[in-house]
Amino acid sequence: MDTGARHRLIEATAKIMRDEGYAAATSRRVAAEAGVKQALVYYYFPTMDDLFVEVLRVGAEASLDRMREALTADDPLHTLWIMNSDARLTSLNAEFMALANHRKAIRAELKSYAERVRDIETAAVTVALRARGVDLEEYPPAAVSMVIAQIARSLCNESAVGVTLGHDDLRRFMERQLGMLTARTGEG
Repeated sequence: MDTGARHRLIEATAKIMRDEGYAAATSRRVAAEAGVKQALVYYYFPTMDDLFVEVLRVGAEASLDRMREALTADDPLHTLWIMNSDARLTSLNAEFMALANHRKAIRAELKSYAERVRDIETAAVTVALRARGVDLEEYPPAAVSMVIAQIARSLCNESAVGVTLGHDDLRRFMERQLGMLTARTGEG
């Protein structure tokens, strides 16, 4: 079994989804992008959903590894903001969200991944806030992590379609909020 071909198919699918949307990721198009015969797509992945799930899994594992490492940094709140501001990751995630609306297998995999991300982000924010003496009742870590992640992703999604009105103000606002939470060290 040529694992190189399998890997190229996964990479090609992710690239097409990012650049052109999931609808463009047909077996023929993926095979051409990967430089293999179309039959190999179905040799490695019985259905396109199987291929999409594998693209999601591979990307999710890599993302979770980066996230675990990054969120143990000195400033996990800003790190969380920066990670969720990566338009490349946000655009691929949007494609999987669209796919999940119509395909149960994708929905289940995306739900599992999203819950793991939420757990990691919440744990990192909990540790960071607690270390800085922030009242966890006033600033619930799950809520703080969701606000950071969702605002960053929303900015990416809007920018992708050319909507930028208010973005600079919101970024400055978020920087002030993150700075305030980070500066609380020793106050609690």
